[in-house]
Amino acid sequence: MLNGITLGIVMIVILLFASLILTLLIYIFLVPLFKTPKKVLSEIVDLMTLRKEDHIVDLGSGDGEILFKAYRISNCKCTGYDISPIMLILAKTKRIVNFPLSKDFNFEAKDIFKAELSNFTKAYCYLDKKSIKILEPKLKQFVKEGKEIYSYRYEIEGIKNKKKIILQNGESLYIYKG
Repeated sequence: MLNGITLGIVMIVILLFASLILTLLIYIFLVPLFKTPKKVLSEIVDLMTLRKEDHIVDLGSGDGEILFKAYRISNCKCTGYDISPIMLILAKTKRIVNFPLSKDFNFEAKDIFKAELSNFTKAYCYLDKKSIKILEPKLKQFVKEGKEIYSYRYEIEGIKNKKKIILQNGESLYIYKG
């Protein structure tokens, strides 16, 4: 017969396994897994010229590495949107460990295609071409409002005023400013 503690541990293991399966299914069918290489994180954040009064959003933030680097350098407000429960648990755990008292650093379970971006001054994304194409009207409006977008590897076709930077790893960073 199982006691309460054993039953609780079994339930936690089952839930973790189920969330892992759910995450894998999300990535297989909905969102490919892209991770900004660690060797260019500082370079990208430096190009963003973040100030304390900025509020940056990472669309599809994953484990949030770009936001951790941004917060360490500028102490600006940081928000990460992702739909993966595993990535959100990982990102939130890392945030609690690294910045336990910060109220300006947040990760949320949000569909990036439906998310409201008006509260942010800058946006970062490393998304595939299909996702960028779907987000294009929202991103165009973001730039029209005088805000900045930083897109790693993939260009946003519908926005004209752009700057292309070749990073130290040979990949492109597209910068769009309103």
